[in-house]
Amino acid sequence: MAARQKTVIEQARRAFGASQQQLARWADTQQSSISEYESRKKSPTLEVIERLLDVIDFELAIKPFIAFTDHEDPEIGTYVVPEKLWSVPMPDCFGKVQVAGILVKSQRTKVWDLSVEAERIDYYEWVITRNMESLMVESVDGILLMQVWDRLNIPDVIRAAWQPVIDAATASQDASPRDPGDFSAWITKEVGIEWKPIHKRKPRPQKPIPPRDPNSPYNVWRRLSGRG
Repeated sequence: MAARQKTVIEQARRAFGASQQQLARWADTQQSSISEYESRKKSPTLEVIERLLDVIDFELAIKPFIAFTDHEDPEIGTYVVPEKLWSVPMPDCFGKVQVAGILVKSQRTKVWDLSVEAERIDYYEWVITRNMESLMVESVDGILLMQVWDRLNIPDVIRAAWQPVIDAATASQDASPRDPGDFSAWITKEVGIEWKPIHKRKPRPQKPIPPRDPNSPYNVWRRLSGRG
């Protein structure tokens, strides 16, 4: 039987470290209502969900769906490639992750501390080469991945297939510059100045990322230590 998927209310409450009784008291509602919402016995309205999340400093957000495509290689077999990169919110992107020992051919549970760059690199290598789609989406942050991309010890065929996704994430976007939080629109209105946003901006050429140096101290260390 599959494990019950936690509701957004329960996820936020547990992440905040509150009990159902505490959340009910802060939101001026009944603990029994919180329990029914979290067990899916009762469906709260969107307004109720937003109110419950607000009292514990959370908010609903739109999360893009990440699609993966299967690829075949005669040497390494099947591997997957995402259509685009994604973000993993803090603190999860720097948290600890664990997998059952059977997945790493061990009798002990394997744990990586993603706040340690060397362990984060090791984990990213493992999860990408093992085609763990759900694990990737929940634990591999796109920005952190790009920072260590040239240091990952992954098969060349997988690197080549992922490279356009990496390049697309760093390319200049053909869209109007954003006004984060509509701050400039608000402040100009407050001081009585006309706000004239720029609708298009000519993309600036990007400096190419230098290729990996197999003789760099880091890669030499990886080979000597049996990591590469």
